[in-house]
Amino acid sequence: MKTFIRNQHGFVVFVSLIMVMISLGYTVGYLHFVMGERILFSQRLAETRARYNALSGISEQVNALIRGPNFNTANDTTLDDAEIDQMLGGYRDVQGMMKENLVTHRSQRHGRATGWSTYNSFVNESIEVEYTMEVNYRARGFEEFMYLTNEEMPGGGPWLGTTGVTFGNGEILEGLVYSNDDLTMSNFGCPQFVNYETDDDFEQSQVYTAGIFNYSTACQENNANLFAGVHADSMPRIAWPPYEGQDLIRSKADYIYHGNALINTMDIDHKDWHIMTHLEFSPGQIFVKQWKYLIPPIHVPQNAAEQDLFLDSLMMYYPKFYRDNFAGGSPGVFLGDIELQHFDFFPPANPADLIIDDVIMAPEAVIWIDGGQVQVEGEIQGRYTVATSSPEPYKMYHDSTLVRELNCNIWIMDDIWYTDSNPTTKYVTPGSPNRLGLLSGGNIIVANTTANGKRNGGVANGNVRINAAMIAMNESFIIQYWQNSTTLYNFVNGGAIKGDGRSVSMFRPPTGATDIRGTVMIYGSVVQEKRGYLKRNNPGPYAISPGIGYEKDYHYDRNLRTFPPPEWPETKNSDGSSSLELSGIGEYLGE
Repeated sequence: MKTFIRNQHGFVVFVSLIMVMISLGYTVGYLHFVMGERILFSQRLAETRARYNALSGISEQVNALIRGPNFNTANDTTLDDAEIDQMLGGYRDVQGMMKENLVTHRSQRHGRATGWSTYNSFVNESIEVEYTMEVNYRARGFEEFMYLTNEEMPGGGPWLGTTGVTFGNGEILEGLVYSNDDLTMSNFGCPQFVNYETDDDFEQSQVYTAGIFNYSTACQENNANLFAGVHADSMPRIAWPPYEGQDLIRSKADYIYHGNALINTMDIDHKDWHIMTHLEFSPGQIFVKQWKYLIPPIHVPQNAAEQDLFLDSLMMYYPKFYRDNFAGGSPGVFLGDIELQHFDFFPPANPADLIIDDVIMAPEAVIWIDGGQVQVEGEIQGRYTVATSSPEPYKMYHDSTLVRELNCNIWIMDDIWYTDSNPTTKYVTPGSPNRLGLLSGGNIIVANTTANGKRNGGVANGNVRINAAMIAMNESFIIQYWQNSTTLYNFVNGGAIKGDGRSVSMFRPPTGATDIRGTVMIYGSVVQEKRGYLKRNNPGPYAISPGIGYEKDYHYDRNLRTFPPPEWPETKNSDGSSSLELSGIGEYLGE
C-alpha cells in the first residue's frame, strides 16, 4: 500500500512536468507568433511607406518635370533623390522621359520613382524594402476640342468689322467648346451647347473660356436651351499658334507637293506663277492633280480701252475701297487693300498640261502642300493628314515690284466624309478607324461651288458635310461669302467693294437678297485663330436678309479620342507647359 502511494506521487510529478512543458511550448509559440506578426506588420508597414514614398517622388518631382516647359524631350532625365523623413525613408532613382505611342503617333510622358523604407528584424537589424512606381501621361491634342478659337474676332475674309462674332439662334454645338477669348451671346436668340448622346453612352457638353461669358438680353445664363452641361470662365489659355505641331507634320510628311515651285521673289525678272493642288479622296487612294495659274491682273493696260478691264481684274483680288459714308465715315476715306481669296483657278482642258497627275495608294499618309493652296473632296477610307505651309510671298505678275502674300488655304470643294459614315447625314460611326486632319497655314474655306449649294442652294442637297479634324492657323474656318449671287454684293466696281464678281456669268441671273446655301454639318473638330463667318446678313456691311451663307450643325467625333489623325498637333498651355492627361499609374514591373 505504501509502495503504491509512493509510485502515485511520482506519477503526479511527472504529469505536472509534462503539463508545464506543454504550457511553456504554447507560451513560447504564442510569443513567437506575436513577434512574427509584429515583424510582418513592420515589413508591410515599410512596404506601404515605400509605395507612398514612390508616389511622393512621382507627384513632387516627376509631374513637375514632365509638365514643365523645359522638359528635355531628347534624353532621359534623372532627378535628384530626396528623403522625406529619416525614419520613414524616402525616394530615389526618379526619372522622366519622352516616349512615342506607336499606335497614336502622339508623344507620351513617362515617369518612374523608387520609394524606400526600413524595418527591424528579430535581431534588431535594419532591413530596407523598396517599391518602384511608374506613371504615364498622354499629351492632349487639338483633336479633343469640338470647337476652339484663339480670338472671337472675325477673320478670314473681307469686311470683317471690329466687333467679335456672337453665338446666336440656330447654332448647335456639341462636345468640348473652348475659347481663349470672351464668349458673347447674340441679341437674336441663344445657341445650343448640347449633350452628346448615343444608344449606349451619354456625355455632358462642356463650354470653357479663358475670358468671360457675355450674355445678352435675348440670351441669359439661365436660359434652358443654352447650356446642357458644364460651363466655366477664367480657364487657362491654350498656347497659339501651334507652329511646333505644324513643323512636326512637315518633318513627318510622306508626300510633299510644291505649290511654290514656280515662285522666285529674289529674281526681279522672274515671273511668278502659282500651283494649285487638288486632292480627291476615294476608298484607299487619293487622286492628286496639280496645275499652274496666275492671279490677275496679268498685263498692264496698253490703252484706254484696256484700262477698265485691268482695274476690274485688279479689284477682284486686291480692291482699293473707300468708306463712302459707311458706318458714319467721311466720303473718300481710303481703308486699304482687301484680299479676296479664290479657289476657282481651274485645271487645263488638256490633261497633258497638268504638272502632276498621280494616285496615292496608302491606307495612312501625311501630305504636305508647300507654299500653295489645295482643294479637297471625296470619300475617305484610311487615316490621312493634309497640311499647308504659312503664307507664301510672291511678285504680282503685272508688276514685279509689288510683293504680296498668298494664303495657303485649304478649299473644301464638296462633301468630305468617311466611307463608313451614315450615307445621308454623314454621321460618323462610333468605332470608325477612319481619320482626316486638315491643318491650314492659311484658312479653311467652304468654296462657293455647285456641290456646296451655290446660287441660294440651287441644287438639291446643297448642304456641306465634313468628317474631319480641322485647324486654321491663319486665320479661320469660313465660307466664301465674298463670291455670291446676290443683287447688291456681287460686283467689282463701286465705292465699297463687298463682292468681287469673279466668274460673274456663273451667277446670272442674281438671286436677289438671299444666297442661303444650306447647312454646314461637321462631325469632327474645328480649331481656328479667329472666328470665321458662316453667314453674312443684316445688321452689318452685308445688310440683306436672310443673307449669304449657311446654318451651323456642329458635332464632335469622339473617335478622335481613341487616336488622332496622323501626327496631329499637341496642345500646350500659354506658359509653355504641356497639357497632359493621366493615362496610367501603377507598379513598375520592368521593361
